[in-house]
Amino acid sequence: MPNFDVTSSVEISQKMLNMENVFYRRKSQRKVAEFLLRRGIRISDEGKLFSGEIEISNAAIARALDLDRRVVTATVDAILAEPKLRRIFTRLDSTLLLRDVAPELNFGAIEIIPTDASSKGIIAGVTRIIADANISVRQIITDDPMFKNAEMTVVTEKPIPRDLIDRILELPGIKKVIVLN
Repeated sequence: MPNFDVTSSVEISQKMLNMENVFYRRKSQRKVAEFLLRRGIRISDEGKLFSGEIEISNAAIARALDLDRRVVTATVDAILAEPKLRRIFTRLDSTLLLRDVAPELNFGAIEIIPTDASSKGIIAGVTRIIADANISVRQIITDDPMFKNAEMTVVTEKPIPRDLIDRILELPGIKKVIVLN
């Protein structure tokens, strides 16, 4: 069995996607597949890559990952050959992330680093503290626990005061809170 050097929840998610079998001993291809999945880059039935309706070349993905474009092509072929992965990757879509523009919009933004991303109740605890302070959440984006270093980004209608950050840090399962603005 391959060692993914990640938590057991990651291995379970990878098994559910059958990525363990498809990319066994193909570390570079697994890196490409995870990159595409994390960024919501869709693969068409013809093997082309898209972010929304914009086509992305295999060479562009290869440059971003410092790999040969043939690795990207081989990864796409492997994904399309595996029925479950094909159904997933042909339906992906990207989404707007407000995190980096939050200061320009006078929003607040924090990044939550969990002790274990598969822990239950992290989102509920964080949003409860924010809502109790009468602050609206504009966006929450969380990484799937199958990704190494999964995190959660919370964008709020205004910056979050220091006392709320301290309260969030006291929640079970929270390792670190980073203020992004």
